[in-house]
Amino acid sequence: MPKECVLCGLPITSKNDSKEHLIPNAIGGRKKVAGFICKNCNSKGGQDWDSELARQLNPLSVLFGISRERGEVPAHTIETANGKQLRLNADGSMGLTKPKYDVTPHKSGISINIHARSNKEAKQMLTGMKQKFPHFDIDEIMNNAQSQSYYPDGMINLKLPSFGGHMAGRSIVKTCLALAVESGVNPSSCNISKDYVTKPNGKACFDYYYERDLVVNRTEGTIFHCVSVFGNPDTKQLIGYVEYYSVWRMIVCLSDKYEGARMARTYALNPVSGEEIKMEVDLSSLAPGDIAALFRRERMSYDSVKKAFEKVMPVAIKQSQQKELNRVVNEAVQYAFKKCGAKKGEMLTEEYIKKFTPLYMEKITPFIIHQLKIPKK
Repeated sequence: MPKECVLCGLPITSKNDSKEHLIPNAIGGRKKVAGFICKNCNSKGGQDWDSELARQLNPLSVLFGISRERGEVPAHTIETANGKQLRLNADGSMGLTKPKYDVTPHKSGISINIHARSNKEAKQMLTGMKQKFPHFDIDEIMNNAQSQSYYPDGMINLKLPSFGGHMAGRSIVKTCLALAVESGVNPSSCNISKDYVTKPNGKACFDYYYERDLVVNRTEGTIFHCVSVFGNPDTKQLIGYVEYYSVWRMIVCLSDKYEGARMARTYALNPVSGEEIKMEVDLSSLAPGDIAALFRRERMSYDSVKKAFEKVMPVAIKQSQQKELNRVVNEAVQYAFKKCGAKKGEMLTEEYIKKFTPLYMEKITPFIIHQLKIPKK
């Protein structure tokens, strides 16, 4: 039987099959679902729905330093307690929010200090300034340029955007719908979710769920994304569950007219490594009355959301610190090798080592001082 795009109804062929990411790649998803939606709907959904979901989750994507199959996670602007803004990068480093330069006149000429966020950006700035200062030797300047790490003077205020809304919500519902279809459920059985993702004024069929932990084998300290679907012909329910970064937890109502076989399916992954995780989610205990009460917001607990964040934030901070340490050490070693005079593959003589050690410490000291300033719990 030929398959049709769940969103527009267009017959899916080998030419227009999009192989949709089950969980958006923008937040670390890997698994793809064929025969679900066409390329055109995939493109539109990605630009509108998935991009909004990724925007809302970007602070956590940066903090955890997730990996993507395509592209890099955009940096996120953070603010310190004293009002200074810095850019937090996915590799754990911090830097300027925008490039800048200053020109200082002297009797013998001028000095120019350039502060860029990358070597590429610095070279672009120098190329632009060469029109005014044609004597610039860009290659020589870049060869002598030094990178510098920025660390906040005080506590960081990491502001998280609100999560949900109709754009991101349609991405969440689409993810559950994709897993259901990939599991063999006929899309026509998913009446409620199909109405929501195909009609501009479709009624929202998802909401937060924190009444109890539905993940049976949750491991403390593990960060994951997961999606789960459960169909019960006895109650006519086809419901889904989505959890992102072990924090945001949503129930999705796919259908109230389900007549297929009893089924349960879960997919989960670690968004940092991209590895699939074996996970069990128990949706069988949710009765129709529970779903109705959920959508009336009778059981929403904001304190539960706070507790979920409190469990994952120490993990995020620890991972971020380790990544920054790895980056600083690697950068310090490369800098010291370059400046001490040793060539690639050459043994470090005693003379080189005497030069290497202070150069290495020059680069790693700002990180050490920053760590000493961090209040320990």
